[in-house]
Formats: sequence, C-alpha cells, structure tokens
Amino acid sequence: MKTIELVIDLGSTKTSIHKIGSGLIVNDESRVVVATKNNKMTLLESGKGVERYVRQPVQGCQILNTIDGGVITNERACVCMLKDYISRCMPGNAIIKPKVKVLACVGCGISLTEKKDIEKALNLAGASEVSIIESPLAVAGALGYGRGHFIVDIGSSKTEIAVVGRDGIVAGCSVDIGGDKLTKAIADFMVTNLSSTISFNLAEKIKKDLGSMYEHNNMSMRVNVRKVGSQRIESEIVSSRDIRSVIEPNIIDLLHIIYNMSFQIPDVLAEDILQEGIVLCGGGANLTGLDQYISKFMQMRVYKVEDPTTIVSRGGMYFMENSTDFAKMLNIVNYK
Repeated sequence: MKTIELVIDLGSTKTSIHKIGSGLIVNDESRVVVATKNNKMTLLESGKGVERYVRQPVQGCQILNTIDGGVITNERACVCMLKDYISRCMPGNAIIKPKVKVLACVGCGISLTEKKDIEKALNLAGASEVSIIESPLAVAGALGYGRGHFIVDIGSSKTEIAVVGRDGIVAGCSVDIGGDKLTKAIADFMVTNLSSTISFNLAEKIKKDLGSMYEHNNMSMRVNVRKVGSQRIESEIVSSRDIRSVIEPNIIDLLHIIYNMSFQIPDVLAEDILQEGIVLCGGGANLTGLDQYISKFMQMRVYKVEDPTTIVSRGGMYFMENSTDFAKMLNIVNYK
C-alpha cells in the first residue's frame, strides 16, 4: 500500500500541511462551519470558505474555531476539519486510499494529555501513524539541524521561545502573548480613548496596516466605528503612533522574556547563535520594524525568516526525510 507523509502545523488561526514530495498543500484557517443533527456533526465548510457564513449566517449552522493556543477546543469539529484538509493531500485517482503518516508540530507548553488529544484527532481523521514534535525543533529543521538556534515564534495566541541545540530543546517556554492579544489591545483602545467599538476583524486590519515599531512612522487611516451609547456610525482617524503606543507594552513584556531566555544559552551554542542571531518567525514576525526593535533591545542580530507563517510545517519535513536525526532527537528507537 502506498504511503503519503504529511507534516501538519495546527495553529490557532491557520493550519498548514506540507506533503513530502509535493511541498505546501494546505495553508488555511483553523475553523469550520458544521451542522449537528441527532448528535452527528456534518462539515459544511472549512477554512477561508467559512467567511461567507460569517457575512450571511445560516440557521442551524455553527461556526467553530477548532484550535486555541495549539490545543484542540472541539474534538469533533477538529476531526471534521482535518479529514477535509488531509483529503486535499490525497492523490485524485487513487482506487485504494494510501496510508497516511503524519508528523504533527505542537507548542512547547502543551501537556502530554493535550498531545494525546491531537494524536487521537489525527487518527480519527484518517492518519494511521502519528508522531509529535515541538514546533521550535521543526523550525530548527528548516534552519539547519545540528547547530544552535535561538527561536522566537510569534503565533496568534502564543509565542514559543526556545534555545535549540544539537540534541533538541535546551530551554523553551510558551508565552500567552501573540497577535490576537495585540489585536484585542487595539479594539480596547478604540473603546477607552475614542468611545467607539469595532469588530475584531477591523482591529486586525488596523494592526496589519498601521502596526509598526518604528518610532517615526506617521501613517494614518480613517475607519468607520460604532459610538458607545448612541450606537451611531461615525468615522475616526487612527494613526500608527496610536497603535504603537497600544501594542508596545505587550512587545516589551515579550522582550523581557526573550532577554531572560538568553541566559539559558549554553557556552557550546553561543557562537552559533551569535552568528545567526535571534530567529523570528510566525505571523507576528510580519509586524513592521519588530525585528529591528528586538535587535536594538537585545544588542544582537535578529533574523526574520522567509515565509514565517509556514516555516514550522516546512521544517518538519526535514525530520520526515531524515528519520535517524528525528529518532536521535526524540529518543525513538523504532521510528521508521
């Protein structure tokens, strides 16, 4: 029986899947639209297609987020989503379905029970063999396994910070600071400073368009808001300076954790890490000027990777293709 090998990064906002021999197949949202009848859940839409149900709700349908902080929030909905995404990786003309082998990338901070939940969901979705790897290790696979790396992976709900050496993670932590926290801070700012409410999606757009850690960035944009109390729609001008002042406290909190983690770098890895610098990845790495902001604080080079949102699943392919290194890192003698 033919086997297909997949590397899956289950993110709170997006799920990405790389297929060995084909590359990136899925990079879609981690949410679904389902209908439940007689305790049976049926998938109606997954990923980007969910947005039309947000704009035009359908009676009897639920929009569910399947992942939060790298942890499954609704097992049945997650299984529905994974079945759909795995089906996209199947050969179109296969008479007999191939065996599916999965390497799932998870955060540093999730528990053994939460890892087992992910393994169970993947099994129910059709994976016959599931292995688990922590996402900083996968990033190290993309950067070059066998050297020292200092990795900061800023996701939507959490940031993974880890020192990775030749034999795995030397020190690592998962921090409850991510892109969604910055977005919420912007929405809160609109309420407290402008007596206005905006949707999460609009706050996200403001962050992407105006978010910048450059001190002298003077961009601005006009947005439609709903005034608190009167509920009337008005327009307000928001500037990049406003947004910087709102998100900076969270970035500073993150910097202090990165700084403290730097003391965990062993001497044997110091030369590698000083030469490469801090590796910045995840969707949060796209915040304008963040790399230079961290670099100035840490007094060392900060390197933002190419295509930072898919580097985890891309890096996991290294270990799928080099099972000896994977076995050594995780001490799995019988990994095949």
